[in-house]
Amino acid sequence: MQKKLTITIDEEVYAGLYKNIGPRRISRFVQEIVRPNYEDAYVEMAKDKKRED
Repeated sequence: MQKKLTITIDEEVYAGLYKNIGPRRISRFVQEIVRPNYEDAYVEMAKDKKRED
């Protein structure tokens, strides 16, 4: 299932994404970058027993 997420980025960053990634591919590009970092961070947080209690 997909969810819509609105983010605010600098105009120059958006222009670079649009030019280099393509207008209909930015979401997939962002997801491919975020997912591995999110998963690694979640695993690290789960190891923190104080945080989990």
